Amino acid sequence: MRRVTTPDAFARLLPSPCRVDRRPGMLDLNQVAAIRFPARLPGAEQAARVLARRLRERTGVELGFETGDGPPPGGRGGGEEEGGAGPSGRPRIAIRSGATPPLADGGGSAPADGGRAALAGGGRTGLAGTGEGFALGISPDGAEITAEGPRGLFHAAEALVQLAGGGRSDGGDGGGGPCGGRSLPACRIEDFPALRRRGFLLDISRGRVPTLASVKALIRLLGRLRYNELLLYTEHTFRFPSHPEIGAGSGGYTGEEIRALDAFARRRGVELTPCLQTFGHMRRILEKPRYRDLAESDSLWSLSPEASGTMPLLRDLLADYLPHFRSGWAHLNCDEPVDLGRGRSAERARKEGLAAIFAGHVNRVAELARGHGKRPMIWADFLADHPEALDRLDPDIVLCDWWYEPDHDFDRVQRFRDAGRPFLTGCGTSSWSSLFPRLDTALPNIRGHARAAREYGADGMIVTDWGDGGHFNLFSGSLAPIAVGAEAAWGNHDRPEAEVRAAFSEHVAGDPSGFAGEFAFRLGRLHDAGFPHFNHSPLKTVFFETRLLRSGRIPRREALETTRRALERLAAEASGRGLPDAPVGAEWSWALDASRLAAERGLAALRLRARSGPDAGLAAALRSLADRQADLFRRFREAWAASYRPEGRETAFALHRAAIRALRRAARRVDGA
Repeated sequence: MRRVTTPDAFARLLPSPCRVDRRPGMLDLNQVAAIRFPARLPGAEQAARVLARRLRERTGVELGFETGDGPPPGGRGGGEEEGGAGPSGRPRIAIRSGATPPLADGGGSAPADGGRAALAGGGRTGLAGTGEGFALGISPDGAEITAEGPRGLFHAAEALVQLAGGGRSDGGDGGGGPCGGRSLPACRIEDFPALRRRGFLLDISRGRVPTLASVKALIRLLGRLRYNELLLYTEHTFRFPSHPEIGAGSGGYTGEEIRALDAFARRRGVELTPCLQTFGHMRRILEKPRYRDLAESDSLWSLSPEASGTMPLLRDLLADYLPHFRSGWAHLNCDEPVDLGRGRSAERARKEGLAAIFAGHVNRVAELARGHGKRPMIWADFLADHPEALDRLDPDIVLCDWWYEPDHDFDRVQRFRDAGRPFLTGCGTSSWSSLFPRLDTALPNIRGHARAAREYGADGMIVTDWGDGGHFNLFSGSLAPIAVGAEAAWGNHDRPEAEVRAAFSEHVAGDPSGFAGEFAFRLGRLHDAGFPHFNHSPLKTVFFETRLLRSGRIPRREALETTRRALERLAAEASGRGLPDAPVGAEWSWALDASRLAAERGLAALRLRARSGPDAGLAAALRSLADRQADLFRRFREAWAASYRPEGRETAFALHRAAIRALRRAARRVDGA
């Protein structure tokens, strides 16, 4: 046994498995007669159909089905692990009924120490007993899948598909992939998740509400990457029957749409977890006249625990929202109530302290959620500043510790473990406030939270993808950190980046050559404009800057030139090697071209600051930049229309329009100077 680090099919599995035992030989998919499964095994038929569809998509091989357990009638057995051949002498891929997969050669049982399985032969440990562990055996005589439960069958099917060849680049006759296109390498894989809960949170409240088709595409991807929860972060983007004015004009989902997404996700091994804001971040509701008197302060940021109408409102909203989800969880958020104690609750805060007010509000909202059969979760940022609130909170509430910078104190979750409190960790894609994710921020943040989650016994980890400032960050940019999050939460948080990049390229971006992964990881590191901007990409700031002469964030020429040259090299390579199909390739191409323009825009702004009189060349350059930014705006609108609902787009659109106007205004000023 050894850990695979070479660039082969095993090293490109995503996520990486606990244990791989390579064996001699190959299974020729062209010779496989059928996928065989027990008709009464929960999840077996669905896993078989997913396996057949994914193999057809990836290799072109069409496989039918047989029902039954054990070796096919009249066939020779394929050994204790493989599927065996049928009456025709042809091999099968067999889904077997059985208990937890063996943990080592010769069998084994689930461990008693918290369910963490230490596998023989090296490799990492994983959690047994989650229903998601599986074993996959492949030999020239067939393949066999056993699993702890339906989700495990689904994961095993995806692992088998990933081991097949990387597409049909030879015209359909096999080959073209790491294992010959239509063949599988002989092996035995045993795999369990590193973390029990592996969630992805998508912000749908900053303007960008995805179409149902886009959410379903996301769910399919999350299922393949072994995420088992999806949270759609909601402030006002739901059609609340008891308060219809809240969601009006937001593009928010109806209860019927949520139920449809819930069922769709559940069929793919993903739990749709309700996620409704109930404390801070409430401006979209509080700015409406009917609800203004519920605000803590004139900033209209937080609901006030002192307002008599706060709990009745939340009771209505939760009653409208929660019953559409079959999940047993409810994320109530309660993060960043930054004006708490500065308005209506100021007097009480002086007497009792902020911790008492915060905990009292959270406990009451948690009780409302429990009334709908949901176990409450909240973000734990308030506890970082007010640790005394921990003992006041209901001990049943699950705490999610978040921070999105790479230098975060990830080990601070030890206090939750030591206090016996259930907790998760929360990391971020750092795609927000950026043209493309800031990977030098996102990747160490994801890995740090995953390491701490394992070390201190967290229930799991949530990867978050926010849309601050109007959600102008197109979603496809987030795919790389999503893949890194999948690896960190299921597999190995210290997996070499080269392996993750290659696996992402092939299994997410659909490019076995590896260039798509290289492109995304390179573009995600090109943000330098010569000045810091916390929680933002400086290059994005230059792209949308309207105060070309007066901005306090002044770029540096050397930094801009270095970034511009790197972007031009990447653009030249992408032109020659190509990018993935739409929408991914189109959104990546937009981000690349927007980044290139941002660098040139910054250089033009420096010329503008340094000019001493009329400059026809600079004026022409500014007009050209305005025309190019207008064309980027056109492409942005097309990308939005393809994947997102039209409501909520105006904040992002206004940023583009203002930036274009600023360039045209500057050109006129230079002409007339």
